[in-house]
Amino acid sequence: MYKLTMCTLCTFSIFVIALITPASVTANEMALTFEEQGVTIAGQYAGFRENAYVLVTTAGTLHVPANLVKCQGVDCVEILAVATQDN
Repeated sequence: MYKLTMCTLCTFSIFVIALITPASVTANEMALTFEEQGVTIAGQYAGFRENAYVLVTTAGTLHVPANLVKCQGVDCVEILAVATQDN
């Protein structure tokens, strides 16, 4: 019997949403690509909260961590890496 973890379920859910969501970007829309998985989701930009894009799709509202995706669209937020120094 297969054991499903929360991470597996999240990845599967994102993949299913990507299959039913168009990948092209039009006005007021953005596309978020999970490069490691090769999955792109598109929807209407609804905000940026707690380091995550809020995207309204045909499957509902999604909160996508910005550090996991490459963004395409006019509302994309530039993610800046903060360098830390060990002393």
